[in-house]
Amino acid sequence: MTPRENMPEIIQAIMYAAPNTHFVILAQAVLFRGAGLDVVWPQLVALAVISAALFLFSLRRFRQFLQ
Repeated sequence: MTPRENMPEIIQAIMYAAPNTHFVILAQAVLFRGAGLDVVWPQLVALAVISAALFLFSLRRFRQFLQ
């Protein structure tokens, strides 16, 4: 529950692979600053990429399970 800025730089870089990092940035921007799509699009793209990767991984595992 430590803010990302207080973590070592290597951990900060690793945390960009976690979807909750992007969601928190997106939610804070929208809720606290009223940011529009032009500001939060990088977080939306990152969430979409992470979601697609996890979906494809799960789909592959499921297909292997069915065989």
